[in-house]
Amino acid sequence: MKRDRMDPIAVILGARGSVPVCGETFRRYGGATTCVFVRLAGQPLVFDAGTGILALSDCLDEAEREIPLFLSHPHADHLIGLPICRTALDPTRRFSVYAAPRGGRDALAQLRSLISPPLWPVGPEALPAEFAFHSLPATLTIGPLTVDSMEGAHPGGVSLFRVTGDGRRIVFATDCTLSDRQFAALTEFARDCDLLLIDGQYSDAEWPTRSTFGHSTWTMAARLGAACHAKRVRVIHHDPARTDEELDAAALELTAIHPACSFAKDREEILL
Repeated sequence: MKRDRMDPIAVILGARGSVPVCGETFRRYGGATTCVFVRLAGQPLVFDAGTGILALSDCLDEAEREIPLFLSHPHADHLIGLPICRTALDPTRRFSVYAAPRGGRDALAQLRSLISPPLWPVGPEALPAEFAFHSLPATLTIGPLTVDSMEGAHPGGVSLFRVTGDGRRIVFATDCTLSDRQFAALTEFARDCDLLLIDGQYSDAEWPTRSTFGHSTWTMAARLGAACHAKRVRVIHHDPARTDEELDAAALELTAIHPACSFAKDREEILL
C-alpha cells in the first residue's frame, strides 16, 4: 500500500459505522470502523481512530514519525482502534491529537474516558508512542496543509474537516445529519472539493425511524456531493448490518444522483 511520499492520496482504512463486523457478507466493503489516511504535499494526516487504524502502519513511510490525528468525536467506534494500533505501540512515533472539547472533556479526557480501567487495562499515558493533545481550532496549519473544521449535527456534537493543500481539497464529514440548514452550510464548506467523504448510513426507507440517530441517508450524501460539485464522493459509515450485496444494489441510487459517487471500501486507495 505504501506509495511515493509525494503522491496525493486518500486511503479508506475503515468505513463501517457503530461496531466492527466480519464475515463472508462483508468482505468487499469491509468491516473496520471509521479511519481515513490522507497524504497531500508529502504530509500525512489521519481522520478518526476506529478499528481501521490498525492498518495505519501499512500506509506510513518509515520516515514519517510525526502523525497528526484528527478526531471527529469521541464515540467508541471512532476511538476503539487506537490502543491496539501498531503505530501507537511504536515508541519512535509521535501523535499530535486534535479534538474539540466535548461534554466538558478535552481531547485527552475524551480518550481516557474509553481507554482506562475498568474498560481498558491501561490509560492512554501507557501507550508507547508519544502523544500530544490539542484543542481543535477552527483553522490549523499542518506543514503545507490547512485544516478547517465546522460543527456538524450529531448527538454530543461532531467536527467535520476540510484539508487543503497541493492544489487539492478533501472533506471528511462523518456522523452528521443533513438537515436543510446543515446541508446548506456543508455545501459551501465542501464546495468544489476533489474528494467528499460523507456519512450515508441509512436508506430512504429507514429514515423515518432513524432521523434522530445523528446520521444521514446515502441519497442525501449523493445530493450533497452533487450540490457542492465534488469531483468524487465516497459514502462512509455503513450500517453494521448492511451486506456487500445490499450496498451493491444501493450503489445504483448513488450514481443516478452523482455519477462519481460510490460506497467506500476498506483499503480503497484514491489518487487525487
